[in-house]
Amino acid sequence: MNLKQTLTISLSLVAMSCSADSTQKVTKVEYNKEKMQQSMLEPVPFIDKAAKARPALDASSEEIEAYVQYLYDVSVPRTPEEIAGDKAVMARYKDAYNLDSLFIGTPAGFPAMFTPEQFDVYAGLSKKANFDALSLTISNGSDSSIEYTYNTIQKTTEYIKKHSDKYLHITTISDFEKAKKEGKLGIHYNFQSMNAFGDESNFIENIRKYYELGIRQVNFTYNKDNLYGGGGVSNGDGSNDGVSELGVKAIQEMNKLGMIVDCSHSSNQTCIDASVASAKPVIMSHSNVGTLMPIDRNVSDQAMRAIASTGGVICTNFIGGFLNKHAMARPTDIAKHVQYVRDLVGVEATCAGSDYVYNLNDLNKWILANPDQFPPEMGYASPSQLGLPSEIWGVVRVLEDRYNWTEEEVRMFLGDNLLRVYAANWK
Repeated sequence: MNLKQTLTISLSLVAMSCSADSTQKVTKVEYNKEKMQQSMLEPVPFIDKAAKARPALDASSEEIEAYVQYLYDVSVPRTPEEIAGDKAVMARYKDAYNLDSLFIGTPAGFPAMFTPEQFDVYAGLSKKANFDALSLTISNGSDSSIEYTYNTIQKTTEYIKKHSDKYLHITTISDFEKAKKEGKLGIHYNFQSMNAFGDESNFIENIRKYYELGIRQVNFTYNKDNLYGGGGVSNGDGSNDGVSELGVKAIQEMNKLGMIVDCSHSSNQTCIDASVASAKPVIMSHSNVGTLMPIDRNVSDQAMRAIASTGGVICTNFIGGFLNKHAMARPTDIAKHVQYVRDLVGVEATCAGSDYVYNLNDLNKWILANPDQFPPEMGYASPSQLGLPSEIWGVVRVLEDRYNWTEEEVRMFLGDNLLRVYAANWK
């Protein structure tokens, strides 16, 4: 199936869904009752969260090293023997589009001293896991200057072009098909905060420059409120801040250019406001269901309905601390959130954004040193299983075996839904 056929099928399914009652867009499937009963059993905690206390800000380097190593040691969800069972399903979907809506780690040093060598190794792991393309985070808004952000984009693009035998910089929808045909890993860029846009004096100019340089997907905030909208902290502090007037102007310019509006890390109200303001489908690139795990980092049912009403998608991430109170990130834990999204707003709104950081020890040191940017109450730098992007195949097994998803529905989850949203946004 070529890209044009894939998009035609996806668009027709969305049209049929939208023509139905918008408050109940999908008929729930009949689950495998026996396996469902097993899945509803309370999981046994894989770690004792009190086993090692989070170090204080003024802790010694030795204490910090010991803690981040502990976090790494408890992060692996499955054994190699369990993972081996994914090979058959991965082979069966080899021709499907498999997209990761949020990948962390540039060859230009973001985040936390990520190196070009690490990028090659870890991007290679995604390719080995049959990913066709990924959305690469260039900035999360913590950069020292806009100039630094521009330099990060430039260095990343230069590296991708230098290694064009392995990578393809994606800027148009046709590039996805080109990357797949040529056996290369497609890469397009995102920001996880509009801080990089600057302020009212220069945001239009910067948005246009970023678009020219390849930025195709942008969050409003990274947890904290900013000039453009309310962050996830607004979900818990009572402020309930949404999209600002400047944020609406940014949305309008992004719609005009073909830049996707993303509201992960933002408040529920920001997601709702963005869905009203945007003329194009809105996405949540890497967030989980607040009803299943009620933390400020996750998203409400109302916000998910708003996003889906635009034709947008909600991409489940693989972080245990955002999935359940036991911080488990096994395929069953991830699939539970995917299925919830399906039941709430339809299979056409499902997708995956792994949000995995490979240089985990470096990242956790950075997180521990910056609690304002990474609030501990949101689960940052706490003991948690973390699913690699390759866990997508374990998730597919659960969706098929436990929730009776069809092959067509799995293909929508793997990449067809995201392709449709990209096509609706990008010129």
